[in-house]
Amino acid sequence: MRTDFFSKESAFTALLCLIVAISFSIALFEIAASFLIGFTLISLVKKKEWHFFKNAFFFLIAVYFAANLLSLLRSEYLAESLRGLLKVGKGALICFSAFYVIDSEEKFKKVFQCFLFVGIFIGIDALIQGLTGFELIRMRPMTPYRGEIQRWTGPFRHANDFSGYLSFISVLFVGAAEGTKKFFSLKKYTLFLGGMFLVLLCLVQTYSRGAWVAVGATLFLFVIFRKKPFLVVLLLLAILWGFFFGPRFIKERAQSLLDTSGGTIVERKELWGESFRMLKESPWVGLGVNTYSKNEPKYKLENSKTDFQYAHNGYLQIAAETGWLGFLSFLGLLFYFIVASFLVFLRAKESFLKAAGFALLFGVISFLIHSATDTNLQSVLLVNTLWLGLGVTWSARNLVSHVKSSAA
Repeated sequence: MRTDFFSKESAFTALLCLIVAISFSIALFEIAASFLIGFTLISLVKKKEWHFFKNAFFFLIAVYFAANLLSLLRSEYLAESLRGLLKVGKGALICFSAFYVIDSEEKFKKVFQCFLFVGIFIGIDALIQGLTGFELIRMRPMTPYRGEIQRWTGPFRHANDFSGYLSFISVLFVGAAEGTKKFFSLKKYTLFLGGMFLVLLCLVQTYSRGAWVAVGATLFLFVIFRKKPFLVVLLLLAILWGFFFGPRFIKERAQSLLDTSGGTIVERKELWGESFRMLKESPWVGLGVNTYSKNEPKYKLENSKTDFQYAHNGYLQIAAETGWLGFLSFLGLLFYFIVASFLVFLRAKESFLKAAGFALLFGVISFLIHSATDTNLQSVLLVNTLWLGLGVTWSARNLVSHVKSSAA
């Protein structure tokens, strides 16, 4: 019995380490993920808790994995596709492991706080980068923008990657500030409130318009749903400040969202056209998971001015690589996840699980919106942040459901 307990508790410790590692290091992420998955599987085998697999959400993930497997039939780069298939499998196992090991409200609270503490640490690191030119964790320089203006990256390679992380974590902070005040001490709540302003500052300094739109739209829906008119007004004032009264470069960056003839918009349209041409070539199973960069040069127009790169739309890239089967199965599992989680949280009584669960759910939604304009679903750290977020949110949903069943 002690061995079984040790396996699950060790997996939970590995999960906390994973939340830290996934914010700055692929190597440490791989190590933490291996321990998390390994200890989870050991515990499952010993306890024979196979009923955890009897779940519609995980069935849909299995369907998505099968669609990725089928894409190998058309792949001209089998080694690359096998590596891609393993990445999808690892992400699914991370999602399942997070769900499996978070089996109490106490553990869930520790995980949620771990996300916030790590977010504060990363935010401080990025602030130091903005003041000195280099952050301390990886000694990365900022991403050039225009003249002396630089985009903050934190410990990520590029400001766009950092904005992908922030599109998820910043919504968690807002959710914590809005709904969890009575569940934390005044000192801890004040720390998280300060962390919220810090990560939102970091988000602004990434100059990522896609992340601004994703977080802004998500927070607007969040505060309306939570019936907080004062927060709606503050959000609208922040948007107006960015468009008309903010610093020149922020104002220009925000106003460029309305310019459909801008360079970035034109480039995105051209890149998305390549994805559609790939999908047309193999509509059902795609050209092979994890082969986009290999195939993309073949589908450029003759007068194309874009260099060789990703689609900058995670969904179109999934469609190009895995066809309609992969694309629709991915959207299907996300749709089920969002609706099933939302309905359970909506009907639950006010509690920490409900407040933090909603924050995680809307954080995932923000990340998914941002993924329509960037490479979040193809970045190792970012896509696994999504899988991790899915698993932790699903665990909150499961715990809320158990509380409701017990009360009944």
